[in-house]
Amino acid sequence: MRVGHVIEYCLFQLAAGVVHVLPLRFVRSLGARMGSAAYFSWGYRRNVALDNLRKAFPEKAERELREIARGAFRNVGITFFELMWLSRMTSERLRGLVRFDKPDVITRSHAKGKGTLLLTAHFGNWEWLAQGVVASLGLPVHIIVKTQANLLVDRRINERRTRLGNKVVATEAALREVLKQLREGNVIGIVADQAAPRENAPVEFFGRPVPTHLGPAIFSLKIGAPLVAIFSLRQPDGNYDAQVLEIATDDLREFSEENVIELTRRHVKITEEFIRKYPDHWMWMHKRWKHVADDSGEDRSSTISTSESGEKARTPPASKTGTIKVSQ
Repeated sequence: MRVGHVIEYCLFQLAAGVVHVLPLRFVRSLGARMGSAAYFSWGYRRNVALDNLRKAFPEKAERELREIARGAFRNVGITFFELMWLSRMTSERLRGLVRFDKPDVITRSHAKGKGTLLLTAHFGNWEWLAQGVVASLGLPVHIIVKTQANLLVDRRINERRTRLGNKVVATEAALREVLKQLREGNVIGIVADQAAPRENAPVEFFGRPVPTHLGPAIFSLKIGAPLVAIFSLRQPDGNYDAQVLEIATDDLREFSEENVIELTRRHVKITEEFIRKYPDHWMWMHKRWKHVADDSGEDRSSTISTSESGEKARTPPASKTGTIKVSQ
């Protein structure tokens, strides 16, 4: 075990201990302050966020873009500290903190017996969304997560994710496990907005074709599982309104490459619409467009590197013949 991982774990436990004894309003304030501090001190990620924002919103003034970027850092800080605060969360308390506008969309989808795919983004508090589903609707969510390099910290984070009854599925075993759980009629939670390998099909996102994970659409069309988009909007009181909508698939009954890409376009468009409306809710510091050529025509991935989404090698790709495949 690396010494650095032990030090990270000790720091995490120290922070978690402090967070555990603080009232939630102080935890949120601390998270916002830490996020702001990261904005000013973490120059690399700040520059990534600003570069993404300039290309997504060329019509906005630089001052506004910087405010959005700082807000995004604050949001991530709050989300991280709220995740740690799950160590003292109860289902009853969470029902008052995360309110669903259309919970019947999820319950109706689940009642079909073909499993349900809940699709979200690194937007608002994505960690609390899955907790809200099991707390408010009594439906455990199998959450697809990346295994962290520091396994000590990874274990503590997953303890919080599963405390109220949810399950964690590591991306290393995601393909088979997702198919199994959907066929058993269970709920899967996927955060599918991060960079995909360059060989994945390009789908337009903020006006630029970018390689996009096809997994959610493949699972939905292969199994017949409803695909439900869900996003958390932070309210003035700090709590969340969870907006829910089922993505139409009635006209995409056939499992084909064309339909998989079309369904992917639909859920990506919904994600973009939420981000455009609430830009400070999204994680702009991630290099979502890393495989898109810049203005010079150079692939950005050749000059800037960052960690990939854990879904990277697990999303079923299009085969060399153009036929999308998935394990049975």
